[in-house]
Amino acid sequence: MQRRKPSKFKWFVRVAVLGVIVWFVWSLFGFHVTESRGPCIASKAESITGLTLPPESKNIRAASYSQWIEYAQYLRFEAPVDVCVRYASTVVPGAATQPADEFNLKNGASLIRSGAFDDFSWFDLDKAQNVVTAGGGPSQAQVWVDQTRGVFYYRKTD
Repeated sequence: MQRRKPSKFKWFVRVAVLGVIVWFVWSLFGFHVTESRGPCIASKAESITGLTLPPESKNIRAASYSQWIEYAQYLRFEAPVDVCVRYASTVVPGAATQPADEFNLKNGASLIRSGAFDDFSWFDLDKAQNVVTAGGGPSQAQVWVDQTRGVFYYRKTD
């Protein structure tokens, strides 16, 4: 008795199943980066961070990356100071704003994973002055508001 060669359909099914497995492993363990290549519109930033931005926001920049269980999201926009402070209370509800010290600004301005983004110079928290901050900690967003320039900064990591 002679064995029959597998049909073309069976080969197609095998290749398709292998492709699905490879895609699943890549989705789970691959390094995924999303970043705006310059100032973007609010809807683009919302798709990156999941936050609805205030209508007064302008010069918006956003970026995120994820790999397995690690992720980070960054957002920066300019708006009137009162809008930034009010928005900070909606992003981290219940967290009190307090003046940020130099260590907090330096730590917040650094990228968790260096080299993750093509350009991260727009997250210029280290240049901020008269800053209040709120939130922080594992899986909780941290925000900063530069009260001199009217700039809102957001970072969420895990």
